[in-house]
Amino acid sequence: MIKKISAVVLALTLTVCSFAGCSSKKDSSSSESDVSAVSSEAAGPDNSTAEKTEVPDPSFTVDGEKIDTADYVMCTIDGIDITFDEFRFYYYYTLNSYTTNYGITADSLKENEDTFKQFMDDVILCIKQELVTQKLAQDNDIELDDDDKKTIDSQLENVKSNYESEEAYQNDLKQGYLTEDVYYTMLERAQIYSKVVDTLFKNDGKYATKKDDFLKIVKDTDQYCREIHVMIPYYSQVDLDDSTADSFDSMTLSQKASAKQSAYSALDEDGQAAAKEKAKKVADEVLEKAKNGDDFEKLVEEYGWDVGLEDTTNGYYFEKDNTSGYPEELVDAVFKLKENQVCDKVVENTTYGYFIIKRLKVDMDYVNENLETMIYSYDQPAIQEVYNDVIDKMKVTYCDNWDKITADSIT
Repeated sequence: MIKKISAVVLALTLTVCSFAGCSSKKDSSSSESDVSAVSSEAAGPDNSTAEKTEVPDPSFTVDGEKIDTADYVMCTIDGIDITFDEFRFYYYYTLNSYTTNYGITADSLKENEDTFKQFMDDVILCIKQELVTQKLAQDNDIELDDDDKKTIDSQLENVKSNYESEEAYQNDLKQGYLTEDVYYTMLERAQIYSKVVDTLFKNDGKYATKKDDFLKIVKDTDQYCREIHVMIPYYSQVDLDDSTADSFDSMTLSQKASAKQSAYSALDEDGQAAAKEKAKKVADEVLEKAKNGDDFEKLVEEYGWDVGLEDTTNGYYFEKDNTSGYPEELVDAVFKLKENQVCDKVVENTTYGYFIIKRLKVDMDYVNENLETMIYSYDQPAIQEVYNDVIDKMKVTYCDNWDKITADSIT
């Protein structure tokens, strides 16, 4: 799956949720971020009052000499020029990702030439991922029209209206390693992304499964199912410190899960083993209640930790061979059940914890009401292949100074 890269934390939003932290696979919710680096909803620079780190002025230095970056093209990817200003954003976006995920800082890049080379390759990959839908748009004659441009202009004006002054707005752009031109380009890409998805991947588009074919798949109980479960994570029975415990009842389920996860991670090996044992005991109790005929939805509401099932009305729908994001143990267990049957034992997954599962009958009224969304979710693996194929075929031409760039070159 393409790494989920947004066009800046400040610029575009991503969709996340479900299984207490994993990407949402619920057919009734949006999953557009699963197939593209760009999400379909534009946001704006961060207008918060939090203290911000001082960002240096943009500069590009090679062999001790500063390069004039006005209209300077760092590379060209499949005919699309990437200016210094745009490249600089992705450079720092990738650096932030390196620091967050691997603890690799700007100083670390200066100390290891091989790491810096890999980092630069990842910057290029990041940009390629942002250009996928733009490339698909070009290949399929999808263009932004006057209405789209009005929408983008309106979005930009909306963002600016939230600021007390032009100076405050420009300062936030700077904090995000952005210029207004680069930010506007990102808004355009978000808009073209929406058009590509609607034209090619939805509404019987070129890459979309046809409705009649999908309805046949849904009715095949050996291949497609609907299920609901009580998820009891290892962390669910961990004790919290007094200050966190005092506010626990007022938290959302997602916040509660985060607090418990943090407390669990802080435990030593023996402490985590004890927490797992407590969670298993609760899971066994829930299973016994389910077997005795207790209302399963009420059990989910009382004991469950899956934020995707806070509303138990619909449950999860998925195909046997198209279950990316679902625990393998859960999938295997579900397809061994008959409709309206509860599993006869607790199912364990080392990432999510314990599951008590009930398979439900597919609700065809729900399917027909949500057909486009469900087809789009079902098509995700095939769509991903399309995106990966586009990325693999992208050709990159680098600027003359490319091989001279060091970890000190870009600020």
